[in-house]
Amino acid sequence: MRFTFMGTGTSHGIPVIACTCAVCTNSQSKDKRLRCSAYVTSDEPDGKKIGIVIDTGPEFRIQALKYGISSLRAVLLTHSHADHLNGLDDIRIFSHTKYSSKCKKIVDLAAEYPETQGEGIPIYANESTIADARSRFDYIFKPTQIGGGKPKLCFIDAEKHFSSEMPLKIGSLSILPIPIMHGTVPAEGWLLSCTGRDGKKHSIAYLTDCNYISESSLNVIRSSMGILDHLVIDALRQDKHSTHCSFLEAMQYAQQLEPQNVWFTHICHDNSHEQIEQFVHDNLNLFPKLKKIAENGGSIGPAWDGLEISAGE
Repeated sequence: MRFTFMGTGTSHGIPVIACTCAVCTNSQSKDKRLRCSAYVTSDEPDGKKIGIVIDTGPEFRIQALKYGISSLRAVLLTHSHADHLNGLDDIRIFSHTKYSSKCKKIVDLAAEYPETQGEGIPIYANESTIADARSRFDYIFKPTQIGGGKPKLCFIDAEKHFSSEMPLKIGSLSILPIPIMHGTVPAEGWLLSCTGRDGKKHSIAYLTDCNYISESSLNVIRSSMGILDHLVIDALRQDKHSTHCSFLEAMQYAQQLEPQNVWFTHICHDNSHEQIEQFVHDNLNLFPKLKKIAENGGSIGPAWDGLEISAGE
């Protein structure tokens, strides 16, 4: 399983419009951050490759072209804020040739789109995200002229349909929704797992846009992760925030999960990539388990746009 960070920035992105701060105006490539999104791929036993996108922010079209996304099996949404959702219409290029048996059981889209193939691409999210998306993109679900100009979306409530006992299966990947809180907004983290070349279960946990992760959600990750190769976690800035983890809060959650690598995402322009690396280094003594991970060669620090990581390889 391979995982590409297509965006690691906060809702403004970096550089921020009209900002002249040192981070927004420097020339360092790792300080140029699009809005948060990720592309997950897996080479299947039959030789085919499956692709999954996590979040479709306003730059999704740019990200899809930049990272060469040519097909999609599904979309996983974390929540419905604009920086994670507003590129959803650009899924339509993929959605008109997709068939999902899960969609077929829930809603018949073929009758609404007789000019195209398939039942539509599955979009997995929690109940509140689905409700917001249907409201935000209401034109998709209204009768309009024939022409294929709208995406065919099949929303599926991940928390209702999937659990540790019955995970979502997409190709050889096993996927679990992980409830997290983004202030007062219920958001969704995702635990993606595969069988590694060593025959063991390997996972990547993606937990963006959160300031609170319950013990029950942490326990779901612990009990289901096998070997946690990577933890990707919201870490907005050094100072505390009402809806996002600070660097230290992210490190505290990471210490509880003990992954092999820790990557910060959803980063704002308060600190440069180098400054965040230095902050982590200066504070590792507060987290003995993370310090041990670093001493064993693991990475603990900020992710950046274009970073590729893998699990089970």
